Amino acid sequence: MQGQNWTDLMTAVKVTIEYILNTPSLKNSIKITVINYNQNARIIFEKEEPSLDLLNFIDFGGGGTNFGNSLSLAYKTIINSKNEFDIFTVGFLTDGHAQYPSNIIKRINDDNEMIKDRINFNCVLLGNGNSNLKTIATNLNANYKNVIDLEALKQSFIEIIGVMGIK
Repeated sequence: MQGQNWTDLMTAVKVTIEYILNTPSLKNSIKITVINYNQNARIIFEKEEPSLDLLNFIDFGGGGTNFGNSLSLAYKTIINSKNEFDIFTVGFLTDGHAQYPSNIIKRINDDNEMIKDRINFNCVLLGNGNSNLKTIATNLNANYKNVIDLEALKQSFIEIIGVMGIK
């Protein structure tokens, strides 16, 4: 995602944080976790108050795409926080192709943690790449968007924030 797609992503994240900060009902009720992924997945920060300073911590990971690792870490993070929050909104973004993550999709859908009904999944494919993201979205009952430019990406992020708590 390095290059223009990464620049567009960071611009959209900035616009989204500004939107949250300028909307008092959101600013006071949202915590932000960012998981960056390539072949691996790692938490950049977790349960932070919205702030433009958070942008300084998000860096380009580079090197392949693994949907399973990123979804597994996101789900684990949600499980670890399930007693702290009522709703979890997940924005899952990619511009790449990766193997369909059947194990984690099955685990989420089996929902042994009794939490799936509190997760609002959103999947965004940036660009025209070939991806399994639409199939992931279908199997997680997620919102799905394919965006091709910065304006559409920014709008999709604002829409994700706008539907928080709505199932």
